[in-house]
Amino acid sequence: MAGVPPVDIRPLRRTIFTSPTQWPSPIHVWPFVSDCGQRFYFTAEHDQVLVSPADETPDVPRDVRPVDEDIARAIETVNRFTTLGLSHVRTAWAGLRSFAADRSPVVGFRSGEPSFFWFAGQGGYGIQMAPALARAGAALLLHEQMPEDLAGRVEPSELGPDRFDLPGGGV
Repeated sequence: MAGVPPVDIRPLRRTIFTSPTQWPSPIHVWPFVSDCGQRFYFTAEHDQVLVSPADETPDVPRDVRPVDEDIARAIETVNRFTTLGLSHVRTAWAGLRSFAADRSPVVGFRSGEPSFFWFAGQGGYGIQMAPALARAGAALLLHEQMPEDLAGRVEPSELGPDRFDLPGGGV
């Protein structure tokens, strides 16, 4: 739509649901828990747990909905590896996480496209990286030096869309 060559950014569906647990309150003090195999994660949310099967199912851009089979598999997996005793779902939803082929954000101008600035592909880490990525993006957009605390830690060439045009690049 913008008249520029695309970058290969793929939407991946992530499922989330809440469920009561057999453990009595207060569970709000529980830590965030993720299994080593990245098959699920959960955290306390009031008197219930918020659970995800940590899925990354390829999908198409749209308003996604949770898939019942994904939730059923997640309940089975969580119950196999924990004593949470999940039995039913209170609320479920899904969202799309967008990733470039190398799973890094795409931020910057592409060579030869000075009027189009990329800021995409934050995957499921947008909230965690937003403050630093926004400051890096602003510096790149304004053709300024990288903020001092990010210099040497964030390389413009590692964020920019030109990285996909190189041999072995993502596109």
